Amino acid sequence: MTPGGSDATPEALISVPQRADAPGEGRTPRSRLDAISPAKRALLAKRLAGGRRPGAASPPAAGAESPALSADQRRGPLSFPEERFWIAYTFEDQSSAYHVPVTLHLRGALSVPALTEALRTLTARHSILRTRYPIGPEGEPIAVVHDPEPVDLPCRHVEGNVGELLDRAAAAPFDLEADAPIRSVLLKVSDDEHYLHVTLHHIVTDAWSTNILLQELTTAYTKHIRGERPGLPELTVQYRDHARWQRAQAEPFARQLAYWQKTLDGAPRDLGLPTDRPRPAEHRPLVPGRCLTTAIPADPALRLSQRTGATLFMVLLAAYSAVLGRRAGRQDVVVGTPVAGRPDPEVDPLIGCFINTLAMRTDLSGDPTAAELLSRVRERTLHAYENQDVPFQQVIERVGERTDGRKALFQAWLALQNVPDAPLEMAGLEVEEAADTIEATKFDLTFHVLPTRDRLELRVEYDTSLFDEESVRGLIEEFSAFLSAAAAAPDRRLSEIATHTTELEVSSGGNRQAGLPLPAPQFLPAVV
Repeated sequence: MTPGGSDATPEALISVPQRADAPGEGRTPRSRLDAISPAKRALLAKRLAGGRRPGAASPPAAGAESPALSADQRRGPLSFPEERFWIAYTFEDQSSAYHVPVTLHLRGALSVPALTEALRTLTARHSILRTRYPIGPEGEPIAVVHDPEPVDLPCRHVEGNVGELLDRAAAAPFDLEADAPIRSVLLKVSDDEHYLHVTLHHIVTDAWSTNILLQELTTAYTKHIRGERPGLPELTVQYRDHARWQRAQAEPFARQLAYWQKTLDGAPRDLGLPTDRPRPAEHRPLVPGRCLTTAIPADPALRLSQRTGATLFMVLLAAYSAVLGRRAGRQDVVVGTPVAGRPDPEVDPLIGCFINTLAMRTDLSGDPTAAELLSRVRERTLHAYENQDVPFQQVIERVGERTDGRKALFQAWLALQNVPDAPLEMAGLEVEEAADTIEATKFDLTFHVLPTRDRLELRVEYDTSLFDEESVRGLIEEFSAFLSAAAAAPDRRLSEIATHTTELEVSSGGNRQAGLPLPAPQFLPAVV
């Protein structure tokens, strides 16, 4: 989530039937919302649909001091990404699809006090990690930043299956009203082997932010070991500054909304991809997911990029859309993709959820050549980048949505992570990022692509209630074959491009996926 979020309208979410709290549990955001009067529920629906009055905020200003917080930095409206994930998590039964787990396998003499202090440094530095999301007096969620507090790092001695404990730690629900949106646990295998597991809620992070967290955590640990101050660069703004700035962008968002309304007018809401089992008709809060990992040669995609003047992302989007369209028998394909959502360099060092979503519509009609398809995709992608700031939630509200259990606008997702992972170094330790867990997914099909020196590493998530593993393997192989055939003959028409597949080495490994390196901070054009 990695990007995504819920595609349901605020009005539909407000009318979700009430669900009693489980015995022995405290009041959750869901139960608090159920207790709101009908009038306030209507107000919340209106506010979440975009009716909140824009504040008189300005773009984040240089020179703002941190960590001393102003009143505006301690309490305020949610950003649009926060709002999207708050809605999704509150009304989707706290699905673990909105958890972001990170695990470091540490070998060597670990200083638990230095590690605890490094975690405290991060939470003190980034106010978003101390934020709670209660229901405000007007019946809408608000963000409230708590003061820095001691970090609880429980240490548990384990024998046997570490993976099972990591899975349980990642899946445990958050109470966004009462809990910090980050939690940590240290698993001790022996005196010189540990696993540090950190779970963040997606409401406060994205892939860029998670990479910042890892880099600053490892840097702070090493500094504390050496008795030095962390020495991290000063933050001139905090996440709440960005949230207020974003809420004040009504005029530019309106212009961009007009573009998306025109672009997505008449777009199919159903991808039509054949499934191995019928799609459940009802909305499913938790979509069961599984992950396959493999690698394909990078050369075909890179040659296509060089010959056509398209970026690697454009090449991958064209191939992905063509394969999906061929499988579905469609000439009009919509695929979701994330963008970094960081409009100002001042927010680049911040942890927080900035990610936005673009609905990329590809026209396959007229049996174009591969080169012609790339020209179409290139033009459409450049226009999308020019209109990338408007929150996807507002696009959904403008163009309409589905109510039959499918996601709105698209059910397939493509994410390119094209920045190599920076090495993680901690004094006196060997550090390795361990595998994550995938037990739930947000879309029917998700392709994560990470370019390496001569390969494209693929991590493919899929809805196991719809697809068998064999079907997804075949689609991955067809994707690779399409790239190779198009690179060999870009002037061939799509109908002439053969996608006879060759078997790839694809790994599933149960629900434990091979961890892909996270992208280092880059400006947006490099990320997408």
